[in-house]
Amino acid sequence: MPSVSRVDAYTHLTPGDLKPPGEPEVFFEPADTEIGVWVAADLLPPGGGGTVLDLGSGSGAAAAAIARAGAARVHGVDNGRQTLRWAERHYASADGRVSFALGDYSVLSPRELLATAPGELPRPLVVTSNPAYVPLPGAAARTHPSISGGADGLKWAGSIIGHACTLGADLGLTIGSYSTPRRAAALLAEAGYRIAAVTLCPLPFGAFTRAHPERVLALEERGEAVLWRSGPDPLAYFVVGLACRRADAAGQPDGGQPGGGKELLDLLHTAARSATTRLESLDAPGAAPPPWPVRVLDLPPAAARHHW
Repeated sequence: MPSVSRVDAYTHLTPGDLKPPGEPEVFFEPADTEIGVWVAADLLPPGGGGTVLDLGSGSGAAAAAIARAGAARVHGVDNGRQTLRWAERHYASADGRVSFALGDYSVLSPRELLATAPGELPRPLVVTSNPAYVPLPGAAARTHPSISGGADGLKWAGSIIGHACTLGADLGLTIGSYSTPRRAAALLAEAGYRIAAVTLCPLPFGAFTRAHPERVLALEERGEAVLWRSGPDPLAYFVVGLACRRADAAGQPDGGQPGGGKELLDLLHTAARSATTRLESLDAPGAAPPPWPVRVLDLPPAAARHHW
């Protein structure tokens, strides 16, 4: 039976990774970054190895941590020049094991994405992404591009899933519990992906989202978003890391478990009944067991969060 496990400290990020960059256009959200590394690690070959293509690689902290978690090669692509300079200066490795390139994955073809890497990326390949996922109204979306995920929070998901599918790669995707998770699961299923594991991390709304909650609240009212209202913060959500396995050549899922949008929403609603950051309601008596292994990150609050 799928299990629920808990981690109560940063495991993949180093103390240096938890210090704010201090650059105006370098995204800093340690919990999101840590959860993305856990998702990638779930998809690496047993014993390590494999290549990870990180789309929207940001500061580069996740790429470096994925390499420390066992990936033989990690290549990040990001369209922010300031972000790229920071990543190359702080996280690119001299041996080329961790590399970065400037590029907009939403407009590049899969072939063009691979061409941004120095040298060939060996298989097996895993595509990961922790894209902007906050549903924001139009004016707010233009003000804060680092967190804006369009009207439903999944503005970038189609490109990410499409690249992974074309490349025949397993996929690690991070969304928010307010980012229409049922639709996210449907997009994955339509592309031939099955969820293999889920990682959850409760997180208070960021300052900008708290000031512009209109779209998020509208999605909640329609049953397309799950907010956490019974915890220590009056307005919080769950970061949702989805480790997904692709179908094999015969169309059969290569690993992963049955379950889709309804099951994901059920899981989030169960988590939202919790009173603490351990999300204790997931294994309370009478709770329906989730169809996938679930990891809860019960992390200490970050000293700072920087969105732009």
